[in-house]
Amino acid sequence: MSSSKKFRLFSALAVGLGLAVAPMTASYAGSHRATAHGAALHGFKTIAEAKAGCGGDAVVWRARGSKVFHLAGSKYFGKTRHGTFVCQKAAEAKGLHAARS
Repeated sequence: MSSSKKFRLFSALAVGLGLAVAPMTASYAGSHRATAHGAALHGFKTIAEAKAGCGGDAVVWRARGSKVFHLAGSKYFGKTRHGTFVCQKAAEAKGLHAARS
């Protein structure tokens, strides 16, 4: 079933229940991984990809679901279950900060 058909079906059900329904804008629908500071932070699967993509910037490990990143050499760098390699300057620009330990 296409997403437009799903929306029409949901809209019909919601209107029947007296709920207001508004379609998602294209920018919102495409930004399901958006952070509080705007667009999603681009992550890399491997450290090699991150080094190539970050240029001269430091590569850090972002623990997904938190506003913390881990520096290379730290205990959790590349070790948390859910995370990704990101560029440090981009992470800081999105409001993330280095882990305290």
